[in-house]
Amino acid sequence: MGLILLYTGDGKGKTTAALGLMLRAIGHDYRVVIAHLMKTLIYRGEYVGEYLAIKKFLSGYVDVYSLDPDQHLTPRDVFKIALSRAMEIKPFLLILDEVNNAVSSGYLTAREAIDGIKSLPPEVNVVLTGRDTPHEFMELADLITVMEAKRHYFDKGVVGVRGLEW
Repeated sequence: MGLILLYTGDGKGKTTAALGLMLRAIGHDYRVVIAHLMKTLIYRGEYVGEYLAIKKFLSGYVDVYSLDPDQHLTPRDVFKIALSRAMEIKPFLLILDEVNNAVSSGYLTAREAIDGIKSLPPEVNVVLTGRDTPHEFMELADLITVMEAKRHYFDKGVVGVRGLEW
């Protein structure tokens, strides 16, 4: 089993940290699989910025899976699809974005996620993100970073800034 990196907490930056690792991996010509378990790729009728960047510049390195209302995918479906792809191509990095939230919301069990992660080839490193981290993930993780919210512009009524939030 590869390394398990966990980004959690109430602060902003969990997915952003994971995407930073994606860029670092790609810089070394490694493949990456991303599974957005609780998000779609569209916000306010437009694709989110990270997907647009991946599509424009990194499509040969990154496979992205997310909730798709047209296909009626559940978080469990997205997890299984991404896991299957990771088993097939053996990427350096598998990002399970908001997997913590998917577990805490009951869409997936911690046991299902852990069993899936443990079934991966040893060269696949896994990033887990989201709030409300199950204690099982805390025990499994090789790295735990907790993002703490000190101040957020949401509190001033600034919501959904293009380029910062999506």
